Amino acid sequence: MDKIIFFATLVIFPFGQLFKIGIFNLFDIVVFLLATVTFLKKPKYPEWYRYFLYFLFSALFSWIANYFIFGNELFFKGLLYLLRFASYSMVAVYITNFIKDSKMIVKSFLSVSIFSAIFGWIQYFIWPDLTTLKYLGWDDHLLRMVGTFLDPTYLALIIILGIVIAINGKHSKSLYFLIVSLAFTYSRISFLILFLILIFKKKYLGLIILVLSILILPKMIGEGTNLARTVSGNNKLINYEETWQIIKKSPAIGVGFNNICPARQFYLDDNNIDSHSCSGSDSSILSLLATTGIIGLLLFISFIGKIPTNHLLVVSFVVVTIHSLFANSLFYPHIMFWLFSLVGLRSEVNRKRS
Repeated sequence: MDKIIFFATLVIFPFGQLFKIGIFNLFDIVVFLLATVTFLKKPKYPEWYRYFLYFLFSALFSWIANYFIFGNELFFKGLLYLLRFASYSMVAVYITNFIKDSKMIVKSFLSVSIFSAIFGWIQYFIWPDLTTLKYLGWDDHLLRMVGTFLDPTYLALIIILGIVIAINGKHSKSLYFLIVSLAFTYSRISFLILFLILIFKKKYLGLIILVLSILILPKMIGEGTNLARTVSGNNKLINYEETWQIIKKSPAIGVGFNNICPARQFYLDDNNIDSHSCSGSDSSILSLLATTGIIGLLLFISFIGKIPTNHLLVVSFVVVTIHSLFANSLFYPHIMFWLFSLVGLRSEVNRKRS
């Protein structure tokens, strides 16, 4: 039963935001179900999980402390997101205890990345104009590959993580397909990350394909397809400044996990709560600092430092960390699932069972 649930998450993964209603996504629900089943099976917990709990308790304390400041219906969403974060951590515990074939899991994630790119191509040719989604709180992307995630930045990151696996496993055809797909997201930070990876790995053919793909990209009318665009960069600077203003209000414990949106209302008089960008910052580090404070940030770093690693996990985490300086990608649900799965494959408990 548990294996069916786990592989159901892999099947649902490439469908991104298509099964999302309000704050609930089918992907989150299946992961929560997997976490519940894992907990009931009384698994062994790896050593690093204790440090994760330290961080989780500090985040919960911050949430409780700030309830007396905000105390509105929107604020309770923060508790749900905290529960979601805990659920995704249990993915690592599940894999640690009950999955032995690590190669199969890694290949499955490569397939997930490929199918995400395929769905991106379908969207690009059939529904290239997503400007109407602005009225539903999404960004109004035009003539960019956004796929089922409805955001080119996150689709690009999932493609890059697939590229990391393709390089590591020497899957050349998958590598080149994903490189070309990435180009059509027009995600500049993703271009830079992939450029550095290909240089570091000495994948010069892949580098040539990337450069040529970028050069022949259709230069459509619109800000999104302009690689020299400045509007998005200016918006990020404004977002960083607003997040910093929130950080200064509660530097020690933050405003509560994932509670930037009510903090914007309370401290910045921002009532744009319908936007999907309301609840986060354009930087995961700033978001973490704003929501859990200096204490939470230090405990999170301590937890990260206790995780056993290998080359694939280190490269994947570095990629996400760099990417998360420009988007709140570290806490994006599909990225959390990806990273926690890789963590589970490297746990000490998993090695004892093999």
